[in-house]
Amino acid sequence: MKLTCNRDNLIEGINIVQKAVPSKSTMSVLEGILIEVGEELRLTGNDNEFGIVYEVPGIIEEIGSIVVNSKTFGDIIRKLPDIYVSLETDDEGNMLHITSGKASYKIKVMPPESYPPVSFLDTNNAASISCDLLCQMIKETSFAASLEDKRIILKGVFMEQVANEMNFVAIDGFRLALKTAQMDESRDFGVIVPTKILNELVRSVKPDDDKIIKFCCNENQIMFYTDMFRMVAKLYKGDYIDYRKMIPREFKTTVTVSTKSLLSAFERAVLVMIDEKRYPLTIKFSQNDDVLVHVNAENGTVKEEVSADVVGEEMIVGFNARNFIECLKVIPDERIVISLTSPVGPCVIRGSEDSSFTYLLMPIKTKG
Repeated sequence: MKLTCNRDNLIEGINIVQKAVPSKSTMSVLEGILIEVGEELRLTGNDNEFGIVYEVPGIIEEIGSIVVNSKTFGDIIRKLPDIYVSLETDDEGNMLHITSGKASYKIKVMPPESYPPVSFLDTNNAASISCDLLCQMIKETSFAASLEDKRIILKGVFMEQVANEMNFVAIDGFRLALKTAQMDESRDFGVIVPTKILNELVRSVKPDDDKIIKFCCNENQIMFYTDMFRMVAKLYKGDYIDYRKMIPREFKTTVTVSTKSLLSAFERAVLVMIDEKRYPLTIKFSQNDDVLVHVNAENGTVKEEVSADVVGEEMIVGFNARNFIECLKVIPDERIVISLTSPVGPCVIRGSEDSSFTYLLMPIKTKG
């Protein structure tokens, strides 16, 4: 195996495939990157749950394949002095010679035969979505997926399309995040994608309105891909919660308020909290057209008024501060509409102009 390529292109490929490389594994070969040299230089990372394949352009002189320790290889390439890198194996195929400028390394490699292949899915019925929209849909929902729930389905994001409407949904038992987008092509499917996979996808692609990413799925796997890389992951199996029944349609109080102003007030309020689970963020929605944010915690108390338009009954509701703040941080709309059913019923948040997202938060009991 022998080739020359651009160092920065190689670093980008390594950074992406390393997301699928486990730091420790019972199979030492999985701690490596599979390097295959054919028409292109192809890098693969795989942990048997999800795999990433990335292609790097290069000048190919001799084809071949090896497995190299991911950390060692990545650390060396990132420190090389010259923009060009040459990779060459010895005659026995046991060592990889790396040269760049006046720097030269020889590192041990492993045979590729024991490396599990990443199986690609059939792309005949693949769908296309703009990279920017996909990243937006993931960021505005994945934070609400469960981290601890025993139900495996709640640790993923429900990715659903009905006719031309695509929905991303995440639920953790205390909150719900829903993001909707219109697709060019009509299709019907619903799969539960591990949250980790979607978050790694966001880190691997650069949001770009003009860039398209494609995806396809079957009963067991989903694959996202572009001309440069393919990411294949196992799906969570099970029936997802009927999230539509969770969202109320009638409300006693509606509040229109600046997203930024409310978020800033909440972030100031939690400064007196050490244990947010023990002390609720108490909010009074007043008929005097303001919102009173109140915290009585172990480190002290805080009260702050935020200007708002309040319609309906006056209401005092307690919330988990982190749940509300994480929701507000991903909202793109400048103003939101908070709709309340009762002090103990679900609270629904939508944009005053943007109807593509819906957040539902369950209140918690206030003290006093």
